[in-house]
Amino acid sequence: MKISINGESEIIIKRKKRGNKTKLASEQAQVIDSFGSKTRRCTLSFSKSIIEPMEIRTEGVFRPRMQDVETAYGISGDEILDMFHKFTSSEVIREATPSAIYTTTESKIEYIWEERGESPKMVVDVHTHPGGIAELSEEDRSTMKRIAHVFKEKMSGTKILFGVHAVSDEKEMGKRIKPEALGNRIKWRSLTREHEIAFYDEYSRPLDVIIREP
Repeated sequence: MKISINGESEIIIKRKKRGNKTKLASEQAQVIDSFGSKTRRCTLSFSKSIIEPMEIRTEGVFRPRMQDVETAYGISGDEILDMFHKFTSSEVIREATPSAIYTTTESKIEYIWEERGESPKMVVDVHTHPGGIAELSEEDRSTMKRIAHVFKEKMSGTKILFGVHAVSDEKEMGKRIKPEALGNRIKWRSLTREHEIAFYDEYSRPLDVIIREP
């Protein structure tokens, strides 16, 4: 994955593949809370109701006989992450291919403001890895602090976090598997695809997650 930034807010993310696998850096888990504690790791609470729109958004890029393209979306909330943001505007996602996505951070912020009406306590900025894995690359790690800086300038007091949503290639129709939170990941299976999302703070530290009933 290659990432470049124009100024502070426009980001393009590219992934490089070798064969059928995406080459990404190995993750080094650190048990340090992103909210300041050095004794425990932060736990994020997700409303179960937002899992379905996350799935629909990610699988919605499907086109017959074409490769899936990367996409992006946001999740926000206060104590519980309970609102999904599609980021379907061309002002947010300027360009997307199977291995790259070009987004504008300020437009994401405006999108969230319009839908929430105020700044939330937490925002999770998510991009997808179609046919890839839910891991951070070295380029992801070096870029997330700068993305967080833009959010902090515009959304004072809001904690900005990050997610990598891997979705498998289309499989034969099968039984749906319910979402399960494991460490810093949420995993499930739709009728035709496997999903896995990993969550991190701006310093690339993994964040434990739990799923709550709406």
